[in-house]
Amino acid sequence: MSNYPSRTDIVTAMRNPHVSFKSNEIIGGSVIQKGSRIIQYSGGYTTVFPFHKQTGNKVAVRLWIADIGDAKKRSLEISNYLENLNNAYFAGFKYIDDAILVNGTLHPIVLMDWVDGQTLKEYINSNITDTSKILGLAEKFKEMTAYFHKENIAHGDLQHGNILVKSDGSLVAIDYDSMFIEPLNGMSDTIKGLPGYQHPTRHSNQFVNSRLDYFSELVIYLSLLIYADTPKLWDDYYETEDLLFSKDDFANPSNSKLISSHLKSANPTISELTEKMVEELKATDISQLRPLEDLLINRREVAKDNIFDKWEKQPNPAVKKKVSLPDKNDITNKF
Repeated sequence: MSNYPSRTDIVTAMRNPHVSFKSNEIIGGSVIQKGSRIIQYSGGYTTVFPFHKQTGNKVAVRLWIADIGDAKKRSLEISNYLENLNNAYFAGFKYIDDAILVNGTLHPIVLMDWVDGQTLKEYINSNITDTSKILGLAEKFKEMTAYFHKENIAHGDLQHGNILVKSDGSLVAIDYDSMFIEPLNGMSDTIKGLPGYQHPTRHSNQFVNSRLDYFSELVIYLSLLIYADTPKLWDDYYETEDLLFSKDDFANPSNSKLISSHLKSANPTISELTEKMVEELKATDISQLRPLEDLLINRREVAKDNIFDKWEKQPNPAVKKKVSLPDKNDITNKF
């Protein structure tokens, strides 16, 4: 793709569907408006329109406004992969070439199922005083990342705006521009994600791979545990671009008051995971990072198990001394 259209040109095209809409998927449909204003959600590389198809189904129509490198190949591969995977952690995603005429040039779109839900931050904000719901969210997030690992998938930009919580509490990841799936192996890692979720070495990572999410997973899971433990912290972070930790915390963990205070947390899971975050920050490449399930293995429990294991496997295990009492008859017979 080249000659990316401006947002203004795209909106003009959306206002003239009889001329602009060329794909059967959108012909007969219409963008959703609020009064005379067309609703759109702008990102760094794309713009998204809530849209009613001719059938009445609500979807999201997404167009690129800037180059992310091989957008067509990426989107086609992801579209085919997710269709075959058919998993509820992902919204329906379909790449359609030459779908819309903008300023005299045909452009592709991505048609996505519309997901009704709250972003991660909206959900936390609604439930910050309910510890069980925040811990439940952490558990569901952990289950989602374990599924990604099992399928060798990385979202690539896990952050509060790209994770939706539906009314039943289930999670859906959206925005797949930085995703890794096997067919994309060897493609460049163009979109690096929000700094408050990323390992400092992510900016120098060259190619997408299955480890893209490892540090973000730790950041999100640990942050949720901390908010469940100390909800009063939320007021300081709700309106920021970070969930809790920032790029400055990651750049200088030894000078971070946030990291320092949670290394001393009375909650052993929080203190141990914070300690592991500091260890992960010593990595010089994201290939050295560990997945969340490995980081959650309790170090103290492993040490205890190793001690018992070592004890049982030693070549001459200690045997409890058997105390045998003398036969009473032997004693009385002497007299």
